[in-house]
Amino acid sequence: MRSVFEASSGLDAHMVLNLLETHGIKGRVEGEYLQGGIGELQAMGFVRVLVADEDYAEASKIISEWESIQPPDKKSVPETRTPGGVQIFLAGVVVGAALMYWLLT
Repeated sequence: MRSVFEASSGLDAHMVLNLLETHGIKGRVEGEYLQGGIGELQAMGFVRVLVADEDYAEASKIISEWESIQPPDKKSVPETRTPGGVQIFLAGVVVGAALMYWLLT
């Protein structure tokens, strides 16, 4: 058996395995129970989807097609800040100070 996909979690691995099984490719998930050992084990690459050697090429094709239609990861999209954030904060400080002055005098 060959590793066709390295998942970040057991859930991802089972999702990919289910995708392959809908196309008639049998496989198994290996390493999903090692997730509890993070800190003592390496952080990545221990949850894998394995398929038979003769199904490897077709499984790779199916997975690459599936990955191409996935939305981009939110972590990879750069965060944009609104330009007025500092100005709004300063206006809030000024309004708060004026309100406190008015209430306490």
